[in-house]
Amino acid sequence: MPSTLAAALRLFGRHGYAATSVRRIAEEAGISQGLLYNYYDGKGALLRAIFERSMEQVQASFAVAAGGTSPRDRLERLVRAALGTVRENLAFWRLTYQLRMQPGVLEGLGDALRAWPEAIRLHLEGLLRDAGVASPEVEARVLFAAIDGAAQHFALDPDRYPVDDVAAAIVRRFLPPTPADGCGPEQETSS
Repeated sequence: MPSTLAAALRLFGRHGYAATSVRRIAEEAGISQGLLYNYYDGKGALLRAIFERSMEQVQASFAVAAGGTSPRDRLERLVRAALGTVRENLAFWRLTYQLRMQPGVLEGLGDALRAWPEAIRLHLEGLLRDAGVASPEVEARVLFAAIDGAAQHFALDPDRYPVDDVAAAIVRRFLPPTPADGCGPEQETSS
């Protein structure tokens, strides 16, 4: 029930997770509370469904990256797809970022919240390891923070945030251009 998830997301973002009741979500979605319970066993299930949707979008970014022909191409595809997902679903991601800062949300997601970032980090680590990056375990955390931070800043001010330039800078930071890419060392240091 996409309209129910959208209603829950709006209300969680507007009033906070803890202050939003199932009754209010059903009213916002234009359905009876009983019907809502036919699909979700409560507010926690709605929250998990919202975060599962965001993880589906992240997984789609991974799928785009998998089509790359080189580690550099895969990383660039991943960064651009991740930020493109935010661009395409801006309202959703704005509220998702807001939700992540609410203590009740973190408690409501429990182990699921810890598992999702770990899966993302491991994916990034593998990408960086394939590219021959030193310390891929640490660099994956930095890369994750860079992508997530860029996405949040873009969500805050999409009209003025230079998302494409930032995506290119993230890729340069983690995989500097090589002479084979048509870029000499002088171009690497001038950025």
